[in-house]
Amino acid sequence: MKKILNFKILQFLFSGLLIYWAFRKVDVGGLLQEMSRVEWWWVVILLGYMAISVLIGGWRWAILVLGKPKLRQILDFAKAAYAGAFFALFFPTALGGDLVKWTTLIKKYPEISKMKLASSTLIDRIVGFSAFVTMAISSLLLGKILKYNFPAYLMWLFLGLGGVTIIFYVIVFRVDFEKLLAKYQFLNKMVEVMDMLKKSHQDRILRCYGISLMAQLFWLCQVWLVGQALGVMMNFMDILIFMPVISLILTLPISWAGFGMRENLFVYFFSTVGYQPEQMLLVSTFLGTLGVLNALLGGLLLIF
Repeated sequence: MKKILNFKILQFLFSGLLIYWAFRKVDVGGLLQEMSRVEWWWVVILLGYMAISVLIGGWRWAILVLGKPKLRQILDFAKAAYAGAFFALFFPTALGGDLVKWTTLIKKYPEISKMKLASSTLIDRIVGFSAFVTMAISSLLLGKILKYNFPAYLMWLFLGLGGVTIIFYVIVFRVDFEKLLAKYQFLNKMVEVMDMLKKSHQDRILRCYGISLMAQLFWLCQVWLVGQALGVMMNFMDILIFMPVISLILTLPISWAGFGMRENLFVYFFSTVGYQPEQMLLVSTFLGTLGVLNALLGGLLLIF
């Protein structure tokens, strides 16, 4: 707990520095006034939209664990995902939420071992991250074709991540884990961990990957909707090019809930195609605030 607290303090400090850097030349009072003018029904619509995103995530996770989940089961896993988002506000990274969220399913699914539930969160995260990488590389390539401005090192970085992703899927679809675990007795304890990677479950991995790609496109529309709510007319092509790259960078655990880093990344990338820094700070801050409100809903679900 002491290490978590120290890391969280560092995150807050770094977020503070990044926020200062992003807003140092901007009328913060004016931006807050602009945010306060957003109609309440826009907030409800956007939180509802984010709830659908969480539901899609719960659907993916439920498929990974159960294969063909029923609606009630999908809702159970979505509630657990909400709980994970809430805990992630207090842990050093989003993975911290993953370490806890599966525990909310133990009583409802006693037939599933704790080891399998816990390991499913890791595999679910890897599958989701691979979709992040795929979208980011695709966006970079499309951006290069359309003459968007990207630092050269990003291409090499994401290609490297793409290589790691390919290696993961090659291992999943080429290695017969059942035979491997049967051959080496000392690996028997990993049977439950590797259960979801068995050949008979490979279709689940592909379905989850497809759902992750769909979720990425769904989330991009959310950024456009936030722009509409704030009166910032954003070109959807710009969002399609820049947001997957920004989202992948935001997975780095160096700021609290992405605050500070998100704002700087929005200004850095979107200013290259003509958007004003004030507009991007407005959109990114409002987006981050919605993310926190959405995570707090997970806390309410835990209470009730």
